[in-house]
Amino acid sequence: MDAVRVRFVPSDVPVLTSCPADRTAAIHGAAEALARLGRSHLGGNLEVTAGARTPLADERLAAARAVENVLRGGCGSVQVPPPRRWPATPGCAGSGGCPCPTIP
Repeated sequence: MDAVRVRFVPSDVPVLTSCPADRTAAIHGAAEALARLGRSHLGGNLEVTAGARTPLADERLAAARAVENVLRGGCGSVQVPPPRRWPATPGCAGSGGCPCPTIP
């Protein structure tokens, strides 16, 4: 499964577009999020970067989260699934002098 990254740029023109143009799942996810948040009068552009094996549900979820993110004052860029840190080596606590991060 590949990750999908969506960036939403809002607009006062009530039209949703995507780049590339064939990302209908992302458009539907953004439209549902705008309606759910009471902002269906807005539109915007979705920039979608996804691999060939990305599930449409992930694309729809990423678009909805990108819309929510930008309407709450964020940057409007979301990745699903979120990036993970590399796992620490066995016996590493991830603290002190060890450079390995911990995974929650």
